[in-house]
Amino acid sequence: MSPAELHADSIVIDGLIIAKWNRELFEDMRKGGLTAANCTVSVWEGFQATVNNIAASQKLIRENSDLVIPVRSTADIRKAKEQGKTGILFGFQNAHAFEDQLGYVEVFKQLGVGIVQLCYNTQNLVGTGCYERDGGLSGFGREIVAEMNRVGIMCDL
Repeated sequence: MSPAELHADSIVIDGLIIAKWNRELFEDMRKGGLTAANCTVSVWEGFQATVNNIAASQKLIRENSDLVIPVRSTADIRKAKEQGKTGILFGFQNAHAFEDQLGYVEVFKQLGVGIVQLCYNTQNLVGTGCYERDGGLSGFGREIVAEMNRVGIMCDL
């Protein structure tokens, strides 16, 4: 099997895309043979701004359904591969959008969020970031992780 055949036959996932989403980006994903991508909908945004980002992203996915499909499960990734499309998984680069509300975890799961990086560079309510002394997760952070596990959101470490 040639490298090109191997690539065409493989499920190829980009673990992080922080970009201005548009049709051209989706076309490039297809040209590159990308099966699925973790696309950022929140870095430091709070709850409402993140919901707004998700709504805009869902609209863009609908408008480009010939190129992309939403991903909510591994079956959706396989479906994207079979259909010659790229699956879009919503992700956070920081758990800030949960604010101080444990219940927001399930709400975001229902809106299509599948992966959350708990902390970014600096400390948030969940724990310490990479620029901080290693204090680990807060008590609230441990509750967030348990809730993410319950509803099926992956922890991005």
